[in-house]
Amino acid sequence: MRGAPELIRPSAFWEAWNEEHMRLLNEAGFASFKRTINRNYFNWVPRSPRDDQFRAVARDGLRRPGATLRAMTARVEDTTDLEFLPRASQRRAHAVFLALLWEYVSARDPLGLLGSLEEPSLGRPIVVTHRGRRISQDLCNSVHELGSMLEDPATPPVTSVIELGSGYGRVAWAFLQAFPQTRYVLVDIPPALAVAQRYLTTLFPKLRTFSFRSFEDPAAAAEEIREAQLAFITPNQLARLPSLEAQLFVNISSLHEMRIEQIDFYLREVDRHCAGAFYTKQWRSSTNPFDGVVITREDYSIPEDWSTVYSRDHPIQTGFFEALYRVRP
Repeated sequence: MRGAPELIRPSAFWEAWNEEHMRLLNEAGFASFKRTINRNYFNWVPRSPRDDQFRAVARDGLRRPGATLRAMTARVEDTTDLEFLPRASQRRAHAVFLALLWEYVSARDPLGLLGSLEEPSLGRPIVVTHRGRRISQDLCNSVHELGSMLEDPATPPVTSVIELGSGYGRVAWAFLQAFPQTRYVLVDIPPALAVAQRYLTTLFPKLRTFSFRSFEDPAAAAEEIREAQLAFITPNQLARLPSLEAQLFVNISSLHEMRIEQIDFYLREVDRHCAGAFYTKQWRSSTNPFDGVVITREDYSIPEDWSTVYSRDHPIQTGFFEALYRVRP
């Protein structure tokens, strides 16, 4: 990545965060990454009913009193190393939030995934026991996002996905559980890509994998990726590859952490590599003090030949919006 063109190198925002993530990984290791670096991905820790996510799922729970009563019995498992939830009242509030989130997503889960999936213990997640199941915020958010990605009735069965800014692979894991034959290409910068590769190859040891490595022949690498089910590459490698023609391209909560010219570049990469739909979920307004920019919903230069399936405020993470576009038939 250090040798990549400046346009593709991590923004100052991620340079700063990656230094912190390397420190956390050196201190706590891969074994506890879901309690350390994951809290800077998409796993926040609501600890009070005043939190916007808590309020959103609580409002829904008021319409279904039975779900709310069941949520009150939820409890956090393994409370060691939870210095960010020091008080029993905060742990209780977080457990109730996660249970309400599970109830909310379960009622809007067309694939019925929450009835069969439990959060993998790898990485020591913050887990809550609810309805006899081990649930987590990542599990609920991933299932909800999966439903949103596939909401367009014109979308054919998805057999290939590219995710830019894939983090440790939470969405990839859920997608492969729902659609075991899917080819999933994860694109991210270090150390996230290394964590994702170890995480997913541990959970899916039998899948044919294109592990991260340098390559000199982009066409040959693309052919290997097409023959694999899991692939791990960096953004500069994605830019070198011929079109992978993925049926679905995903970016969740990372475009807004880039400079405008980087956002425009990656939207062109979506257009080049996607032969189907693009799902995105970003802050409606994001201040990036490291790069000195403010990114708003209007700053995404969506190509004119894309068609919008929906673009809407997110119902749970209320500071976010989500959108689905048809890129090419």
